[in-house]
Amino acid sequence: MLTWNEALLLRCVLLLSLLLHASIAEARPETIRAGVSYYSDDFVVSDSVHDIAGEKNYEEVYQFYSYYEAIYDETDRVVVFVEYRRGEVRRREQYAYGEDGALLTRSIERPGKPPEIIPVEKPVGGGEPEAP
Repeated sequence: MLTWNEALLLRCVLLLSLLLHASIAEARPETIRAGVSYYSDDFVVSDSVHDIAGEKNYEEVYQFYSYYEAIYDETDRVVVFVEYRRGEVRRREQYAYGEDGALLTRSIERPGKPPEIIPVEKPVGGGEPEAP
């Protein structure tokens, strides 16, 4: 039989796992159309690619200090990610993918700075690509 403290700890662990699962499930819009902008007040990063978390309409996110925009391609991959602060673009990232679907390059543009093009290298032993 569980003590009161053990039961409380178990409840906390279960609640946290449910919350984490809910945030992961919200990571992408339900329906994605290529070339259409999607907005959120939060983002996630997976394999060097930024994506919005929990889609919201533009009117909802514009009121926030920081908000994010993602544009997808025909295969539901992020091709453009934009970070806004107070309505101004802080960072714009573009992603290029190979025929096999692997990320090839990240292009990062920031106001007042030259664009950075970052090639993404595949490890020699296979596996997931890593940014240098």
